[in-house]
Amino acid sequence: MQARHETTVVHFDADGCHGSSSSSGGSSPYSLDSDDGSTSTDEYCPDDPLEFRRHVSIFSPSVLAEVDPSSFRPISRSLSCVLADVDKHMQRMVLLLPAFSASGASAARRDALQKWLAGFNVGWVLDKDDNGSLPRREVRSPVNEAAVAELAALGWLAGESAGAMLRLAGSVVALGSSPSKLLAALDVHAHVSETYPGLARMFSWPPSHPVSVASDAVLAGLLDASRRCMRDLGTFIHAPQYPWRMPQGGEVHPCVGFWMGYFRGMLRNRVSLYFVLAGAHLDEERTTPLPPDEGSLVMELISCLEAVLEDKSGALAFPGLSQIFMLNNTSALVRRAVRSDLSMFLPSGWVLAREERMDGYLKGYLEASWAPVVARLAGKPGALTVLRRRNPLSPFYSAFENVCSMQRGWKVPSPALRSVLRSTVSESVVPAYRRYLDDHPEVEIPAGRSAEELEHQLLELFEG
Repeated sequence: MQARHETTVVHFDADGCHGSSSSSGGSSPYSLDSDDGSTSTDEYCPDDPLEFRRHVSIFSPSVLAEVDPSSFRPISRSLSCVLADVDKHMQRMVLLLPAFSASGASAARRDALQKWLAGFNVGWVLDKDDNGSLPRREVRSPVNEAAVAELAALGWLAGESAGAMLRLAGSVVALGSSPSKLLAALDVHAHVSETYPGLARMFSWPPSHPVSVASDAVLAGLLDASRRCMRDLGTFIHAPQYPWRMPQGGEVHPCVGFWMGYFRGMLRNRVSLYFVLAGAHLDEERTTPLPPDEGSLVMELISCLEAVLEDKSGALAFPGLSQIFMLNNTSALVRRAVRSDLSMFLPSGWVLAREERMDGYLKGYLEASWAPVVARLAGKPGALTVLRRRNPLSPFYSAFENVCSMQRGWKVPSPALRSVLRSTVSESVVPAYRRYLDDHPEVEIPAGRSAEELEHQLLELFEG
C-alpha cells in the first residue's frame, strides 16, 4: 500500500524562530513532538564543548586547531532565527562527517544519512523503493486520529455546504428570461467556476464526486440560461415595460443611464461572458445568432439603444425638440461610453461618427426652430400692409418671443453642449437681424430690441 506524498511546512514558534513540519493524508514518519523543536536527532548536537571535541577527535590536530568549539554553542532562542538554524545544521554536519569518512561502513553511512535528512524532517525519502513509491507508515495516536477525523468532518461540511449553495444557482437558472436574470447568471457562473474547482483540489474530489458533477451541470445550465437572456436583450431594450416617462423638455431619457450601466455590468464578468459567446454556435436554439465577441456585442446593444431613442424622439411634437432630445441623449451616451470600460470595445471612428450625427441634429434643430424666425426678416417694408408698416419687424419679434418663451423650458444638462447651442443660435439669428437693421435704417427699433439685447435673451435658453 503506497503512502501519499507529504508537504514540508515552515512554522514559527512564539519567539519567531522557524522550524519544519510535515503534513499529509497520513502521519509523517518524523514529526516534531514539542514546540521547542527538540527531537531525537538533536542527540548529535551536544551542548558541552568537551563532548563536541570527543565527537570530532577523528580529525587531525591541524584541522581541530582551526575549529573553535564555542562557535558551535547551544542553540538559544535569543539568537537570530536564521543564524541559529544555520549553526544547528553546521554542528550536525560536522558531527556526521566521520561516518561518511569511514571506509566500507555502508551501514554507518546509511545511518548517518538517515539522521542528517531527519534533521530536516525529510528522512522518509530514504524509504522510497526503486519504483519511487513509499510504504505507508501508520502512526496511530489519539492526536493523529483526531486530526484525521477532523479533516473528514471538514470535507463532509464543505461538500454539504457546496451542494446546498448550488441550489441557489439552480434557482437562478429556473428564473424567467429578463435583464436581471442575465446579470445574476453571469455573476453566479463567475463565482461557481472560480470556487468549486478549488474545493475539488483542496479535498481531492474526483470528477465523479457528487459536488463536482452537480457544479458542472450548474455551470452548463447557467451558460445556456445566459444565452437565452442575451438573445432577448434587443427585445428588452425596445420593450416599454419600464415605468419611464418621456422627458418633455428634451433632456436625457432615463433608459440611457440604465442600459449603459447595464452593459458595463455585463462586462464585469468578462470570462463568463466569453464562455457564453464562445459556445453560442453549439447552442441548439440559434434562431437569433449572438455576436461573436464582447466588442461586437457592445456595439450591437448600443446601436439598438440609439434606434430606440430615435423612435422615442418622434413623439416630441414641438419643432426642434426632437433634435434637442437626440443631441442630449447622444451626448450622454458618448460620455458614458468613453469614460468607462466600454471604451475598450469601441472602434476608432465610433466617437467621430456620433459627433457628425450630432452636427446633423444641430442643423435640423436650426432649420426647425430658427429658420422660420429669420425668414420673417426677408419681407420688404413697402410690400407690407398699412398696419405692419408701422412696425415691419413685429412678425419677427413675435416669432422670436414665441420660440424663446418655449425653449427657455427646454433643458440641456451638459454645460458644453448648452454653450454650443446658444452660440450657434446667436450666430444664426443676431447677424441676420443686424443686417436687416443696416439695410433698413428707416425702421424704428423699439426699446429693448437692440441686437445686443436679443443676444442676451438667447443666453437664457435651455435652462429647463
